[in-house]
Amino acid sequence: MVALVVQINNKMKPKYLNIIDNSAYLRNISYVDLAKQYQTPLYVFDEIELRENMDDFLTHFQSADFSCHTVYASKALLIPSIVKICKEKGLYIDAVSLGDLYVIKESGFPMNKVVFHGNNKSIEELKFAVDNKVIIVVDHLEELIDLINYCQENNQKAKTLFRVNPGIEAHTHKYVQTSLNTSKFGESIYDNERINLIMNCYKDNKNVKLLGFHSHIGSQIFEEEPFLLNVRKMMAFSKQVENLYQYPLTTINFGGGFGIKYLETDAGLDVKSLLPKMVELVKTLNKQLNLRIKDLFIEPGRSILGNSCVTIYKCCDIKENINHHKFLFVDGGMADNIRPALYQAKYSADIVMKMNDEKNEIYDIAGKCCESGDILAIDLRLPKPDKNDYLMVYSTGAYTYSMSSNYNNMLKPAIVFVSDKPKLVVRRQELKDLMSLYK
Repeated sequence: MVALVVQINNKMKPKYLNIIDNSAYLRNISYVDLAKQYQTPLYVFDEIELRENMDDFLTHFQSADFSCHTVYASKALLIPSIVKICKEKGLYIDAVSLGDLYVIKESGFPMNKVVFHGNNKSIEELKFAVDNKVIIVVDHLEELIDLINYCQENNQKAKTLFRVNPGIEAHTHKYVQTSLNTSKFGESIYDNERINLIMNCYKDNKNVKLLGFHSHIGSQIFEEEPFLLNVRKMMAFSKQVENLYQYPLTTINFGGGFGIKYLETDAGLDVKSLLPKMVELVKTLNKQLNLRIKDLFIEPGRSILGNSCVTIYKCCDIKENINHHKFLFVDGGMADNIRPALYQAKYSADIVMKMNDEKNEIYDIAGKCCESGDILAIDLRLPKPDKNDYLMVYSTGAYTYSMSSNYNNMLKPAIVFVSDKPKLVVRRQELKDLMSLYK
């Protein structure tokens, strides 16, 4: 019997997803076999697609006029296997905590290519960053004073960027809008008094150097214009500061926020088109404004990981309430993917072994946690699942495992990378792990 193979070409789904005899495969590797071998819930990454996504940024964010640096935004997922790929590809990587810095260092990454974020850095974190020659993104005036004091008292030097808010309203969820004047991050470019205090701090000391400014306008942005507007605002602001304070600036970090598809109806963002436009605009403004910008940074995370991963769950019972509303229970939930409960993130899914079947049933996908909000998807149209079928949720590479928890003492799932064959990169928790921290 000849197997029927259908290749899927949809940016929302893994690039190399195949349908063989009505069942989902990653190239020639069965998702059903992976689920049985590593247990569910299970995060399955296509390592080949992940690497290709990195290559897209490295290829299209480059210039003969600037040093262009792609910084992997590690809060999307920070595990040693990802760190090692970043090192191999020549990416920078960012961190937002002492724990992040520790994992990155222990994974063998060069610390001078680490960018350290955070809006409330402790002295312990600043010390670790300074001692390891990390680029520090200072969030606010008081943090800058702490950093300067530490460096002066210990005869240390630090290279910094300073995070500012350009006041750009990107069309995304309010929880992930990060450059408004109401944001907890950074200082407003329109707060002249604060900027004056900040720049005088930099001018009056020799230990802490300002390379330039950092901005991040939000997450899941599908339009090109907010990114280009951010370039224009950041270049103009850099020129204003350089003129007022006679302080030469060489660097701008434009952050991330490059949107990906979670649903068929999502627009997505073509970074291959956007990135050269950003670089060319910097080139034009650098000349027009007589600036000396040499280094450009961007910080993709979700756009590298998101679509390369699926989460597989085992289908359990179907429950129909008095209103004839149907719930499909699965063996995971908000403990392995908090995003739907946290900010109403939406996902699409398929039954792994019924890929071509008619989708004539509508379900809410409900998790195991003892919360009414533990719903992974609402009004999802699927073929009727049988008990012990597998549900495959798409685009789960970013902010799932990294935000996972042991709520209700749920066990954290395994992570598998697939290239020519599967590779376990994070083992599944065991019951004994739950007692490991208790006295």
